Amino acid sequence: SRSFTLASLMLQIHPKVSVIIPVYNHAHRVRSAIDSVLLQTYKNYEIIVVDDGSTDNLKDSLSDFNNIRLVHHKKNRGRAAARNSGFLASRGKYIAFLDADDEWKQSKLEKQVQYLEKNKDISICITGYELLMPNGDRQRMPSPRVQQWEKYLLKYIGLSDGTVPMIDRACFQKIGLQDTAFPWQENWEWLLRASHLCGIGYVDEVLSVKRKGTKQPPASLRELGVLRFLRKHGSLFDEYGLYGRSAIGLKWFNLSVAFFYERNWRKGSIYLYKALGTWPFQRPGLYFRLMDALFGTNIEALLQKISGFFRRIKSAHKRLLGN
Repeated sequence: SRSFTLASLMLQIHPKVSVIIPVYNHAHRVRSAIDSVLLQTYKNYEIIVVDDGSTDNLKDSLSDFNNIRLVHHKKNRGRAAARNSGFLASRGKYIAFLDADDEWKQSKLEKQVQYLEKNKDISICITGYELLMPNGDRQRMPSPRVQQWEKYLLKYIGLSDGTVPMIDRACFQKIGLQDTAFPWQENWEWLLRASHLCGIGYVDEVLSVKRKGTKQPPASLRELGVLRFLRKHGSLFDEYGLYGRSAIGLKWFNLSVAFFYERNWRKGSIYLYKALGTWPFQRPGLYFRLMDALFGTNIEALLQKISGFFRRIKSAHKRLLGN
């Protein structure tokens, strides 16, 4: 029929995006995340909220919204399981995850869909994002310009991976779901797997807002994620030689800092020893973080403020010159 043909044509022009929001005890934040979706300039989307066994008043927070689908876990199963449930319930050509305490700029979905529709060899589109600090300061985090994504993701993330990427559904069919055995770094690990078979590209704009919480995840949780990461991809680290060795050293280093912040001197010392023995040549900023963790100083934050000040001066200078 004519109406069916028109509907099919519109779907090709404006493919559906499945927005998946995993939530665990974030009733106080999830409304702003949903509002940022409702304000999108791109309108062909569905919103799926996955309640991962929340014990707060999440249902009350969602009661005003009649345009979302709720998937419920009876008990908390972790972020990977929540995203997997959302994906399995979804119907869109493209998948966009949004953490419950984050938000999107109004044109995010529109620009990512346009990019993926134009670049058919790309299955994952990332963007820059804005990091909202607990004190209200904002830090722009541009998209990394990467040539070898597998190599980059072996060592770094820096993508706000739970909020920024838009992913073609076909990529999940190639890679599979997120590994629920990961209590941490589950997005990172999935992207590393995907980088081998799915092209990754970026829109060079800041289109998301990532909220940095005052509480960090327990070091023991990070430890479990890192150890599984290394076990699962050990051969890949070996394949990259000295670079792979430096990536392992960075993971040990970050673990040592996390344990030192918790005043777990034994575990922190163990991982610092492993880090120095594996690859001691890390960037200076990491050693400032180590000093902050050991001595209770705030050197890293001070340096970020100074660098942020000079970035703003540089940006203002460019605007003044009309560049």
